[in-house]
Amino acid sequence: MATVEQLVKQYETDKALQAEVAAIVADGKVSMMEFLAFAKKHDVSISMEDLPKYLAEAKKLGFM
Repeated sequence: MATVEQLVKQYETDKALQAEVAAIVADGKVSMMEFLAFAKKHDVSISMEDLPKYLAEAKKLGFM
């Protein structure tokens, strides 16, 4: 199981992951279904309660 930090590190060099994230955030918002599907696909264990925290972090990192 990957951690969020590992996935962020992977994002820095993985063009496919960058494209996947770009597609998810293209409309400027992330639905719960998109969030859960992404976490499941990448085997990252995060609760829905953490979504606001990670969205804020994504904005801070320039993903959104």
